[in-house]
Amino acid sequence: MPKYIRYAASALLFIALCGTLSSAASARDIKDKVEKETILDEQISLFCQQNCVGNERKGTLKSLSIDPAGKDRYSVFGIAALQNRQVTKDFVLFDHTVYIVSKGTLNSTNCRLKVDDAYVKNDYHNIFTNMLKSQSDVIGKVFVVPDCRRFVE
Repeated sequence: MPKYIRYAASALLFIALCGTLSSAASARDIKDKVEKETILDEQISLFCQQNCVGNERKGTLKSLSIDPAGKDRYSVFGIAALQNRQVTKDFVLFDHTVYIVSKGTLNSTNCRLKVDDAYVKNDYHNIFTNMLKSQSDVIGKVFVVPDCRRFVE
């Protein structure tokens, strides 16, 4: 598997680790902590530099939150934005942002993350959707997240 595809998969999986769709008051935003303590934002940026288009393309982490979901379990949810933007001296030729949304469940005793869902929004030509599908079966995979307790405590 090419290195940039591994970066994309890692970014998607870590995004899944770090957030939740739950609107409950217990949901906690951990975006800033993740950006400070991991290379996730760098992986998202690298992925976009290799796969987005335009002279002002940019990949960013938009949101990350985590929500207790039972004993030693956490629902997670995250969103990354991939901006495809081309600017000339006089005007913007195109500016289109695609969002990658991931959901998962983290077991905090063994730091294993199961990816429950990952999908792409606002992808007019299905380029990123097809890229995600080509990573086949990201959904359902289980990954170990090093030192995951720092994000749940």
